[in-house]
Amino acid sequence: MNPIRMKKLESEIIRQISTAILEGKVKDPRVFLPSFHRIEISEDLKYAKVYFTALCNNNERKKLTQGLVSCAGFLSSFVGKNLRLHTNPKFTFVWDNSYIKSLEVNRLIDDSAPKTLFEELHPNPEEDDGDTDAETLLEDSESGIERET
Repeated sequence: MNPIRMKKLESEIIRQISTAILEGKVKDPRVFLPSFHRIEISEDLKYAKVYFTALCNNNERKKLTQGLVSCAGFLSSFVGKNLRLHTNPKFTFVWDNSYIKSLEVNRLIDDSAPKTLFEELHPNPEEDDGDTDAETLLEDSESGIERET
C-alpha cells in the first residue's frame, strides 16, 4: 500500500478508536481515556498494533489494558464499519513506554541545563504578584507607618 495512504489510514483508525471511547460506545468501565500515540498496521490490513498511554498507576494500567483487549473486537468492527474497510483489522493494544521515556529524557535535559545569570544570583526567587499582605498593612496602619503607592 502507498505509504501516504497508510499514514492517513493509521491516523483515521486512531481517530475512530478515540471517538468510540469518548462518545461512550465502549461500555467497559476499565477503559478510561487512554491516549493513543501511534499504530502499526500490517500490509494486508489484517493486524494493527495500537500503542497507548494514560495518566494512571501500574494497577490501573493493567486494568486499562485488559479493558482495551476485551473490547478489541467491538473496536475492530466499529472502525471497519465507519471506514468501510474490506477487512477489519485485529487490534493488539500495547502500552507505549517510549512516550514515558521521552518525558523522562526531557526532564533530565531540563534539569541539566545551565542556570541563567539571574538564577545564579537569586537562588530562591520570591514570587511577587503585586498583592500586599493584609497583616503587613494592618501592622503598618497600627504603627502609624504610611506607605507610598
